[in-house]
Amino acid sequence: MAKKKLNKVQRREQRLRKARQWIVTYKGTPKKIVKHYKERFHVDTVCALKDLQEIGVEFTQEYLDAVKRSGEERLRQKRMEKQRKEQEKMALMYDDCDDTFAFIAGYTDGGAPYGTTWWEAGIDPELPFDEKVRQYMEMICG
Repeated sequence: MAKKKLNKVQRREQRLRKARQWIVTYKGTPKKIVKHYKERFHVDTVCALKDLQEIGVEFTQEYLDAVKRSGEERLRQKRMEKQRKEQEKMALMYDDCDDTFAFIAGYTDGGAPYGTTWWEAGIDPELPFDEKVRQYMEMICG
């Protein structure tokens, strides 16, 4: 018979039981306790801090604030990277579109573009150019 999977609360209770045993035998330095806890129990920093505080480990407010700042900085960097990638995608799209066309398939002998208009693509042609491109990218790339 298959083992029943534990829910989030049950997994945490089990982890805290094991952590109470682990902390008694912990041989590392206090400075590395969060790192070692994360590695041992496969949790993130915030979870490790909460668990360790619950089992009686105390941290200075200065340390907790520093961890919070570093987490916020990591999120900020992730957001910036995501924005950069989206801008790169849009830059590629700018070559194939303009204010009238969502996709320029080609040009007539006279130099006039032809292809799919924003309206035909289902995007409001009155939107700012960047917003039209963003919506079109979402539509074609998912």
